[in-house]
Amino acid sequence: MKIHCKKLLFAFLLSFIFGILQAQVYQDHFGTGNTIGVTATSSDNQNANAAENTLNGTGLFPDMAGASRFLAQAGFGGSYEEIQYVTQVGIEAWIDEQIALPYTNYLDTYKPLYQDIINMIVAVHPGTESEISRARTFTDFIFWDKAFKGNDVLRTKAAFALNQILVLSTRSIALGNVGYGGSDYHDILYEGAFGNFRDILFEVTMHPVMGSYLSHFQNQKADPIAGTLPDENYAREIMQLFTIGLWELNNDGTQKTDDNGMPIPTYDIFDIQELAKVFTGLSGAAYDLELFPSLAGQSVGFNNLFRRYDKTLPMIMWEEHHDQGQKIMIDDSVIPAGQPGMQDINDVIDLLFNHSNVGPFIAYRLIQQMVKSNPSPAYVNRVATVFNNNGQGVRGDMEAVFKAVLLDPEARDCISIDSDFKTGKLRQPMERFITLCRGFDIDSPSGDLWYEDFSGQFDEVEQVFMGAPTVFNFFTPFYAEDTYVEPNDMVSPEFQILHSVTSIHYLNWMEDAIRTRPFRNFTAVNPNSPRLANNDADSPSLDFSDEIAILDANGVNGVDTVIDRLDIILCHGQLSDGTKTIVQNAMTQLINHNNSTNEDAVEMGIYLIVASADYTILK
Repeated sequence: MKIHCKKLLFAFLLSFIFGILQAQVYQDHFGTGNTIGVTATSSDNQNANAAENTLNGTGLFPDMAGASRFLAQAGFGGSYEEIQYVTQVGIEAWIDEQIALPYTNYLDTYKPLYQDIINMIVAVHPGTESEISRARTFTDFIFWDKAFKGNDVLRTKAAFALNQILVLSTRSIALGNVGYGGSDYHDILYEGAFGNFRDILFEVTMHPVMGSYLSHFQNQKADPIAGTLPDENYAREIMQLFTIGLWELNNDGTQKTDDNGMPIPTYDIFDIQELAKVFTGLSGAAYDLELFPSLAGQSVGFNNLFRRYDKTLPMIMWEEHHDQGQKIMIDDSVIPAGQPGMQDINDVIDLLFNHSNVGPFIAYRLIQQMVKSNPSPAYVNRVATVFNNNGQGVRGDMEAVFKAVLLDPEARDCISIDSDFKTGKLRQPMERFITLCRGFDIDSPSGDLWYEDFSGQFDEVEQVFMGAPTVFNFFTPFYAEDTYVEPNDMVSPEFQILHSVTSIHYLNWMEDAIRTRPFRNFTAVNPNSPRLANNDADSPSLDFSDEIAILDANGVNGVDTVIDRLDIILCHGQLSDGTKTIVQNAMTQLINHNNSTNEDAVEMGIYLIVASADYTILK
């Protein structure tokens, strides 16, 4: 039975743009410096439990609504039990726990997973080992499994955010079967999330899959006879998208201006051409002998086919193909002629890493990804200042940066939910889906969650894991809806992929996830060809048993209790009165309907909530 209320729900989804979304007033938060004239005393003032820490934010123990909101920023939401845990340990302790958690990286997870898949397929189709590629799909399996039920949610969310800044997409045919390389690339962000940005930038630059994606793999110095010049693609994008952006910035992210009040460009075409010379001479470090055993013992060459190289090893410099000339950089400094190629690259990485734009550039984008679309200049400045110096003289400390993003008063102060109309962001489609699945303990009979998102999800909601259509990501951080948002000098990045088509698909996606199954689980083997197939016997499901039990015990009298619980899990205590009334009426009607069950009522309630602006907008 389909739910016939799509037009109403689509209106809910758009209500953020029209400015009619009213969150529940939250009046009992005094942390993160918002003391509003309040003092506190306690019987125990030891260590972090000192009473004044409750007010200054260093001992922040949120209530259920605050913990739920925090988990939506720092991760992808959480189950009722996960939310309760944050209220018990506190936000800062939770962050420290997350940073210290052991983990298995993507590549080390991919390799045994790939072998297991080979064994499964070969058991049905003997002799087909060579036909089973290292598909990008298997990297998808790893991401979704970590996002759905992994413990290291902060690291997963941090890498997810970084991946939309340092974009590499495996959508292209050329990168569709580089599962080892794609997984290894994501590990730069996943493992480096709490490391140093300089290391991330260098490793991204030297990764062969990025080299293929942005065409500095086997990029060669100019050849006057052939009339060729170095490819400029990576030189442009490492500046525009990865580090400094198009315009000179103040530390608070606002643009610097010249004497005529005009923004000042960070670079021009000459700078791109000079920088392109630096990224010449890079090619593979070794052959992939697992795929090409016949190459064993052969010397590695510069000009072999990309697919033959080991794509988990950083590229190496081939001096004969590197431009040995002098290079003038964006700050007018000079890289001298005749310097080793890797010294050129390290000099450039240092130059860009130390540019004054990088702190506010990265701060602004991470805040947008995790907290809000329109951070104040003061918020950007505070995070950028931490990027510039973590308090111990270290620049680019990402652990400190992520803490600054999440612990900032503008992130934690719930009073701004209603007082500041610039608060909040539209959850990305993937975030909306993961929050639903994680909130209700998604699982399958086998315990495996092999979600292949690539084939249909992008066409429907325009977002999949590591599948951005361009290096500019799924949406630009500067996109602004032109009727209501842009005139108010705001941006609405995620709204770039929200339109009539993706909205309707989102509603159908959520209905199927709640009432049928979250996705097709590819844990079976296709009987007709050597590839994986959907396994109906291993369908994932969401666990609504706690909510159903409340209705079983209380009937209609339990509806408000269920709604309050759903409000905490999905909307962080911000479910509006209007939405509550709609949900109450719908659930009550189903409970009183002879042909409906309490499970139907719970599913309807969840569906109406995830379709509402109270859920789709994170505030």
